[in-house]
Amino acid sequence: MGLDFNRLCLKCFNPAIVSGRCTCCGAKVGFIQEPAFALPAGTILAGNYLVGGVLGFGGFGITYLGLDLARETRVAIKEFMPAGTASRSPGQINMTAKNRENFEYGLTRFYDEARTVYKYRHHPNIVHVYKLFHENQTGYYVMEYLEGDDFKHFLRRYGGRTDFNTLMKIMLPVMDALECVHKDHVIHRDISPDNIFVGETVKLIDFGAARVALAGQSKSLSIILKKGFAPEEQYRTHGRQGPWTDIYALAGTMYYALSGVMVPEAPERLVDDELKDLRTLNVALPDYSAAAIMQALAVRAANRYQTVEDFRCALSGQTPGRAITMSPVSAFRLYGLQGFYAGASLTAEDSITLGRDPVTCQLVFPQNTRGVSKVHCRLRIDPVRNLVYLKDMNSTYGTWVNGHLIGRGQETALNCADRFAFGEGQVFEIEF
Repeated sequence: MGLDFNRLCLKCFNPAIVSGRCTCCGAKVGFIQEPAFALPAGTILAGNYLVGGVLGFGGFGITYLGLDLARETRVAIKEFMPAGTASRSPGQINMTAKNRENFEYGLTRFYDEARTVYKYRHHPNIVHVYKLFHENQTGYYVMEYLEGDDFKHFLRRYGGRTDFNTLMKIMLPVMDALECVHKDHVIHRDISPDNIFVGETVKLIDFGAARVALAGQSKSLSIILKKGFAPEEQYRTHGRQGPWTDIYALAGTMYYALSGVMVPEAPERLVDDELKDLRTLNVALPDYSAAAIMQALAVRAANRYQTVEDFRCALSGQTPGRAITMSPVSAFRLYGLQGFYAGASLTAEDSITLGRDPVTCQLVFPQNTRGVSKVHCRLRIDPVRNLVYLKDMNSTYGTWVNGHLIGRGQETALNCADRFAFGEGQVFEIEF
């Protein structure tokens, strides 16, 4: 297609520079990276990868937006840059290591992490690594650039919680990814909402081997733990870890996503376990699913599920060996239970708008129908997340789902057999 380098923004890689500023991200030409020790935007790595803006950074590295110049596609570039062990002057490229022995050990494990993820580059639910190389006295690997949100921000966008049906559509691909790596005796050890990416497909990201390794034997393992997700064995130097370790973290993620409540830290639970059963927290899910999550959160590893397959089957009430499949939603059916469309059965294959306006709405109510706005609400299929969403279109009197009012202009995912209502007695049940 040919890049227009005269207008290319070196932060977001959109050809949108006008009068010295990007109209997409707002960055000025010649902007200074944050943090200041990051590579300058415009640096070329491995003769092919153009460094853009910083996507994120932590104690052990920096991740940049990159541009593959040969393919003219965005990538993500991860640089090994451990805080406290390495430094770089602002605007410079080469870095220096303060403790060479510690640095080299961490760099070796950084490469190990990259090679581990590279092995699974054909798995649809594991982030893909394309290239690994050494430059500027440190290490890099190039991976696919993901567009969307991590699960942590996904939850924030939908009010801090999600329903069980939505959760399972996200968790099942993560389970597939974990089952794949567990067969090779690889343990992720850092499952949490910010390491699950929800975009066009669900991806498990950030295997974190370098972070574990650099902490090494001189620092406590607890410094890399995420409270509420790490099981008790990760708090011990010689704790026996295995698939059950990831299963605890996965269950902690599910508990948090459904309830909005964080699981207490595992060492505290060893002394006084105050974890509340999901079924006492106003969470709608089958009893066997709630029981499965609670068992996966057992403090002692021996009391948890030992394999992802066993956990997945328990969540669905199935016996081991029977796979769970989530059929794609290609249509949904509305049943009128009360009101003007009582007794009617209507099918939609994409979206449908309900209200009194015959121009905008496909399901039209008489003009004198009390409590129904001209354009009241809309149902749509989201093919990416395989869900049906109901959105209130800023109606005057609101829309209810299973007896709960959703906010004006808000959208919520529906489960099969959910009921929604509006106006004076207009009630529907959805099936898909």
